[in-house]
Amino acid sequence: MSDEQTGAEVWKRLFGEGSDTFLDHAYEPRNVGEVQNADVSVSYTGACGDTIHLSLREQNGRIKEIRFLTDGCEGTLACGSAMSTLAWGKTLEEAAGITASAIKDFLDGLTPEHEHCAQLVAAALHQALAELVCKRRKQE
Repeated sequence: MSDEQTGAEVWKRLFGEGSDTFLDHAYEPRNVGEVQNADVSVSYTGACGDTIHLSLREQNGRIKEIRFLTDGCEGTLACGSAMSTLAWGKTLEEAAGITASAIKDFLDGLTPEHEHCAQLVAAALHQALAELVCKRRKQE
């Protein structure tokens, strides 16, 4: 193995499943962690048993920061990374349009056993956005 190989290249050589983008986000996920002083924080568990914890901070109607933690498989990790990358900086309305299909497209496809991961992550995002909107309405 050369020092110049990326984690995704090593993963693909070893396991061979998933697009390069999927493997990149699974092996080197973006935005993992928790947002300090988050405006909203939710946990969502899918039928598969994977849980994603999502926290975000909003400023002037845009997602200023979004992070996630998961106890799930590499599919949930890659989908969480993709979702948070797609949502960062978006308006709340734009972020509400991030679907499982958009996450799958961003990752250049998902294997059949990982398609539910995109649904899990999109549901967590939509739950967080709904809670944020409710919280804002109560403050008005």
